[in-house]
Amino acid sequence: MTSAHTPSSRDWHARLYEHPLVWLALLTVAHVVSRVAISPGMKWDESEQILWAQQFALGYGPQPPLYTWMQWVVCQLLGPSVLALALVKQVLIALSYVLAWLAARTLLEPPGAWRVAGALVLMLPFGWHALRDQTHSVLVTAMGFGAWWAVLRQIRTPKAANFAWLGLFCGLGMLSKYSFALFLAALLLAALTVAQARRAVLAPGWWWAPLVGLLIFAPHGYWLLSHWHQATAETLQKMDISAQRTWLQGLASLGLAVLSTLGLWLLAVLLSYGGRLWGSGPGRYPVGATVHAAIDAPVWRSWAWPLLGRYLLIVCLALTGMVLLGGVSHFKQRWVLPLLSIAPLALYVWRPVCLAPAAGRGYTTAVVGVALLFLVLATARPWIAGWRGDADELNHPVPELAAQLARAGYDGRGVIVGSDHMIAAMLHSRFPQSFAIACAGPDPSQADCIRTAHARAHAAGVGLLLVARRDRAPASWWDGVFAVLPAAAVHALDLPLDKMPRNTPPLRYEYAWLPAPIAP
Repeated sequence: MTSAHTPSSRDWHARLYEHPLVWLALLTVAHVVSRVAISPGMKWDESEQILWAQQFALGYGPQPPLYTWMQWVVCQLLGPSVLALALVKQVLIALSYVLAWLAARTLLEPPGAWRVAGALVLMLPFGWHALRDQTHSVLVTAMGFGAWWAVLRQIRTPKAANFAWLGLFCGLGMLSKYSFALFLAALLLAALTVAQARRAVLAPGWWWAPLVGLLIFAPHGYWLLSHWHQATAETLQKMDISAQRTWLQGLASLGLAVLSTLGLWLLAVLLSYGGRLWGSGPGRYPVGATVHAAIDAPVWRSWAWPLLGRYLLIVCLALTGMVLLGGVSHFKQRWVLPLLSIAPLALYVWRPVCLAPAAGRGYTTAVVGVALLFLVLATARPWIAGWRGDADELNHPVPELAAQLARAGYDGRGVIVGSDHMIAAMLHSRFPQSFAIACAGPDPSQADCIRTAHARAHAAGVGLLLVARRDRAPASWWDGVFAVLPAAAVHALDLPLDKMPRNTPPLRYEYAWLPAPIAP
């Protein structure tokens, strides 16, 4: 009889566990091909990256710069394209799975590590929303798992090299998203409350972690000192800190964010493991073909469960304190994802009986099924928008718009000013020799933006292309433009949306082309 640990031609679950990188690589390539094939249009976060990656800088506004630095490098090689966007995003998604697997592998056998990593598919902010349009949240999730991997390695096998790894992931984590500081504080506080973990993280060589982390963060930290308001204002606005909102509204928003992040995964856990979740005692670690062949819980469980459990408790208390003491009344799924993504590992340490081979088949099937479903849905997004009659940026006829502008006289080298950052980024991807900027308003910021763009075009001796899309630009947008620039003719283009029903009204684009003055 075939052992549960020996894959047979019929045991596809075992093949998944034994060759996770092969299947992950295939999934990553499929998503890259899918994204490039479906549309040259760009969503909100994608467009931000295309515009920010036009130049290398120590800071880019409300988000730390690491993601944009990576995007800048890839855009230097591939141009400001959808392919460049898809490669960075999908490689980071794959890295998140790999680091989750490595963190879990410090405690669990390969099948258990696969289930921990696979749980990310079932967390909607990662499994689905990251495919649609997220950037920094993916990166900070990966760095969080990297930090867990370094800490768990250090506790199991103390070495100075582990502190260097921890410093690397902490520095990169702070360059990914500022909320990483909350994750790091909760992790270190939890470690200090567990004797074996405390001895490990304070072992000789501990200073490598803060040294490496600070050296990595220092260049951006220098920029942050003089741009503090720019880096924090947008996040504080999104958190909706207001005396007009009650703490009940804040707790409701927090609860909804947590439930929508972990809900699908918890449903898969309940359906797959059933009564195994409610057994008494610490449980047994199953081996072999059946759950009856088991060994006592390994020695590391005496510290791993307190560490993971207390970390999650500290995170919950911190988030609740933000509501009750800080007045935060709005939370997003992607904010809590990096903080709670370690929950699957905590589950298997708490209830090792769930690691039984038979118990995991339904769970593994759910992970694979949802992953394939999300691949199909991500590929079908423009057609789904057409079926719903609700067009978005992926339905924009970007190649036709670029061709019409070129025929109208745009030379592809000027400064592009868009009425929003998405139209600016989409046109920059078609005219990579241009420099694109979004001047969305309201006044006086729109006027300042127009002046900046005009000054850049004048200094470079190139023309200025102004483009507005009527589905987003306010009626007063052109008034704001010509309050700063000399009056010019505004032309209209009515173009049919891509992958929409034939009876869908065309989308109107308006543009004005101000060529560079001819030198005397």
